[in-house]
Order: sequence, then C-alpha cells, then structure tokens
Amino acid sequence: MKTPVLNSLTLGLVAALALTGAARAQEKTVRIGTEAAYAPFEYKDDKGELKGYEIQLGNALCAAAKMKCEWVNADFDSLIPALNAHKIDAILSQMSITDDRKKAVDFTNQVTIAPARFVAKDGSGITDDPATLKGKTVAVQSGTTHEKYVTEKLAGIATPKVYQSQDEAFLDVENGRADATLADATIEYDWLQKTGKAKGFAYAGKPLTDPAIFGDGTGIAVRKGDTALADSFNKALATVGSDGQFKTINDSYFPFDIMGSGAAKK
Repeated sequence: MKTPVLNSLTLGLVAALALTGAARAQEKTVRIGTEAAYAPFEYKDDKGELKGYEIQLGNALCAAAKMKCEWVNADFDSLIPALNAHKIDAILSQMSITDDRKKAVDFTNQVTIAPARFVAKDGSGITDDPATLKGKTVAVQSGTTHEKYVTEKLAGIATPKVYQSQDEAFLDVENGRADATLADATIEYDWLQKTGKAKGFAYAGKPLTDPAIFGDGTGIAVRKGDTALADSFNKALATVGSDGQFKTINDSYFPFDIMGSGAAKK
C-alpha cells in the first residue's frame, strides 16, 4: 500500500531536480576579471582560493542577478585588453571610473569610493604638496591612475617607480628602495594596519582629489555597448545595498564606509 506514495514522492523529486537543472542551464555565466594581489579587495588565501571584499561583493551581485560568477585572475593592466578580446565579460578590481577608460569600456554605477593618498615614513616631511616630493621616488602600480598622477602631475619633481603589483610597491617602500607610495587609501589602510604602522609608516598628506585623473570612484567595467550586463549589475548593486549585504561586507573589512552611490543604502 505504500508503493503509490513512494512513486509520487519519487516523481516529485524527479520533477524538482529537472526544474533545478533547467534553471541552472538557463543561468548565465559571467567571467569576471580581477587581480588577486590587491588585499583586502581581492587576494588568494593559503589554499589558493580567491578571497576579499570584491570577491564577496561580486558573488552577492551575481546571486542577486541570478548569474553565475566565474573569476579570472590576471595582471591589472591586462584586464581591459582581455575584456575587449572577449576573454572576460566584466572587470571588478577597484577600477576607477575615468574619462580615459570610458573611451575603451563602459562602467556600471559607482561601486566604491577610492580616495588616493601617499604613504611614507612618519616624519619624512612628505605630504600631498608636490614641493615635498622633489627628488623623491614614488612606488606605483602599473596601469593605475596613481601611475598616471605621478607621471603627469609630478613630472620633473618626483621619479615614478612602477611595479606589476601594489604588494611589490609596498615591499620596496618598506625596504627603503622607494621614498613613498601612492595608492588607494583603502588598500593602504589594510597594509598600514597589518604591517606599516609597526614599522613607522603613515599616511602622508591629504587625499588627492584630481577628478581628471582619479575619476569618480570605482565601478564594474563591461564591454562598450553591453548595456544588458551593466543594467543587471546596477540592479544587483541596488539590491545588495538595500538589503544590507553590501554594508555587512563593508563592515567586515573597514571601520568606515566606502560604499558608492550605486548601492541603494538603508
């Protein structure tokens, strides 16, 4: 007498699995390029797995948009060429929204704010005033707005020393092979808390606010004309902002708010 019940349960399970399989088959896979050497936003843990602020945020955005994230790790300065070569579909890697980059890619709404600051030995005399950087060597990451600032705004004043990753830049500042570094204040905060402060380093001067170079915060880059994907991310940004997920992620990394205007905040 139990056979009909078992059959109906079995049929129900099969139907549920079929629906799940169909939903997964329809789920769009989005290849997101990032540079896993920019802690705390993206880095690899001891097991080689991608972790960090933007990895968590990206996964939350994909879930909200009913997309599947597939992360692709690459050097920062290769991300836009990879996007336009269709090797990836989007970039989430603290990429500043600038007029120069808008010529090559489209951006979503603002994801985070990203003020730029110098870091140097406490008491070095270095500030945001160019005069204090005369004859100094400034460590910057290749392909960033920070490299552009030192190259263009400090030409003939300071010498840029360019590295493939910001970790390498921090290491040479720490070892005295560069006088200062210029990077996002958020990245520097993480390094100062973990390493820099104990060795006598600190922020040097005020945040830099040149919009022509540093743009308006960071966004997710997509290929020119890919409005469908940009819209999906924008809607997801509003969702994870309003439901508290974005704030939870933010607060687990920083004691201050860096959520951009693209998130609908509570």
